[in-house]
Amino acid sequence: MKKHYFKRAVAATSIAVLMMATIAGAQNTEDILKITRPQIATTEYDRTTPKLGMDRASAFKRLNPFAVSSQQKRTLRRKMMTDRASARARTRTSAAAPSLQSFGTGGGDIFEREPNNIVAQGVSLPVNIFGQISFDSDVDFFAFQGIAGQQVTIEAFAARYSGSELIADIALFDEDGDLIEFDIGDEDNDPIIRYTPSNNDVLIAGIRDIDDQGGSDMDYLLNITRGVDVDEFEPNGTIAQNLPSLAVTIFGEIDDNDDIDFYSFNAVAGQTLIVDVDAEVLGSNLDSEINLSDPVTGVEFFYNDQSDGDDSRFNIVLPYTGRYVIGIGAFESDSEGFYRLNASLVSSSGAPRITRVTKISSKTVEVGGSGFVIGSRIEVNGRRINTTFINSSTLRGKVKIKRNQVVTVVSPPDDRRSNPLLAP
Repeated sequence: MKKHYFKRAVAATSIAVLMMATIAGAQNTEDILKITRPQIATTEYDRTTPKLGMDRASAFKRLNPFAVSSQQKRTLRRKMMTDRASARARTRTSAAAPSLQSFGTGGGDIFEREPNNIVAQGVSLPVNIFGQISFDSDVDFFAFQGIAGQQVTIEAFAARYSGSELIADIALFDEDGDLIEFDIGDEDNDPIIRYTPSNNDVLIAGIRDIDDQGGSDMDYLLNITRGVDVDEFEPNGTIAQNLPSLAVTIFGEIDDNDDIDFYSFNAVAGQTLIVDVDAEVLGSNLDSEINLSDPVTGVEFFYNDQSDGDDSRFNIVLPYTGRYVIGIGAFESDSEGFYRLNASLVSSSGAPRITRVTKISSKTVEVGGSGFVIGSRIEVNGRRINTTFINSSTLRGKVKIKRNQVVTVVSPPDDRRSNPLLAP
């Protein structure tokens, strides 16, 4: 949907238990799989970054071997090794890692911020970074938190970026600036790096032009995610497709307006789940909606229609240990198209927690917990309400709350979201 304002959704569900319930991974009852059609709310369409305008084959290209031959790769690598010494020297002395404030929200679609050649720009994964190699010998660096055992994938879009003349050279460095891996593209193929860290360390990704050129026609999109790549397998509209342990990037398609794809996974209570959809940003016609639910009871913990333009994204602290289901479909059953959905689990350190919801008047609710800060906002079924900060463990909100509505808290500066809890 391409209007600037949309009627948007706020999830309304009936909830039996939201916090600290334990559900076994093997289910004895038939799954209840659905995306609840929410109440009406109004939010503004907000895409600040470009859309690449690719077709499905181009957007999914990393699933298949690149067309560049082994001999071409060897020739390009020999050329690059000649230049690599100076490139590595630059990065060793200049690519310093910043202090990372958070890695629990996902960065979404963002622009690079110059200067980022002396101190790397800090980003939260998954992220799409729109940037430009602006001048000759320009190198852009981005720092992020690596998690032990979770694969990191760094994929450049330059050959596939309409109008860009950049031939991308990407590299991955450790926090000290030592080279871990690099890959190079050509006029028809973009580079990609896959790396699994053994420790929880800061990593730095760099991108430049293979010939050290720069200019206004040297645009790129740098996609950095955690997890392995997974293909969608139909049918997954009535029985959820089981995922390997998160993190993953799912390559799928909503192939008609009423199609809904479901994916199940197991997780531990207290972890933060990040779900991020890339569809519109790559050129898909899909206006996505996503949710997180308990497949046994049908409880919907969270719903999101749009976060980055028409692409969906959210983070939430998981309330129980057991099996969950992510659903993705078309908002108002009004579009179709391909998508790439990234789902990852990270520490909930720094996220707010809620332990009680108390109705203190007909139009006032009090939320108790921990980690609240000035600017924290109470959400009711995903809709943020007017909130008064009392202290780090108490918030009050002006809302006529109904029994069994879902309450969460979201905090600045990065919109970390709490666990969900039931309104009395």
